Amino acid sequence: MLNEKTIADLKKAFPFVNELGEIQKLFFDRLYLQKLESGMILLDESRECTGVILVLSGTIRIYKLSEEGKEITLYRISRGETCVLTVACLMGTGDIPFPVAASAEQPSEIIFIPIELFKKFFYESPSIQKFFFSSMSAKFYSVLGLVENITFKRTSDRLMDYIISKTAGGAYPLYATHENIASDLGTAREVVSRLLKDMESKGIVSLSRGKIVFDPSKI
Repeated sequence: MLNEKTIADLKKAFPFVNELGEIQKLFFDRLYLQKLESGMILLDESRECTGVILVLSGTIRIYKLSEEGKEITLYRISRGETCVLTVACLMGTGDIPFPVAASAEQPSEIIFIPIELFKKFFYESPSIQKFFFSSMSAKFYSVLGLVENITFKRTSDRLMDYIISKTAGGAYPLYATHENIASDLGTAREVVSRLLKDMESKGIVSLSRGKIVFDPSKI
């Protein structure tokens, strides 16, 4: 059961809960708050889905891990968002394991909705349906864009787009390891390191440990 402060925060982050009407109290009574440390694995492919998460603070990274140990970031969720793959998993038939992995990138707080409660209220509440279908649509297009980039764009172009986006066009540094960037782009760390070194030789970026400074005037 949630305390009043957490309920108030939940209402701000997820406006759909304000539309639950008379079932709202029953809904709140069955939820609980989880606090996650940075790096904590929340879900992985070895576990079955047991509920739905709503993020109150922090950032959760959703990623796919290959048998060789390589990672690709599918998307991230932060305050006001949910993991739509969890929802898709729960709405399937039978016991379906979580298809990807999820970990906290920073200290985070999430609200956990047990599976049976979620199914009950999902089928009964149009406001809950609207929120989750809208979330699924947004993340679907995000993942579709990722697939399109990997399939049709060169890794060097994707890396440049990534740096421009993460630095706001060079306005501030990017703090990330080459391995982190490789996971986001779905490539090998060695490839990212080689491409960054090439950019550095041209003056496009300057590299230091865990930090990249981008100079757009050198493109």
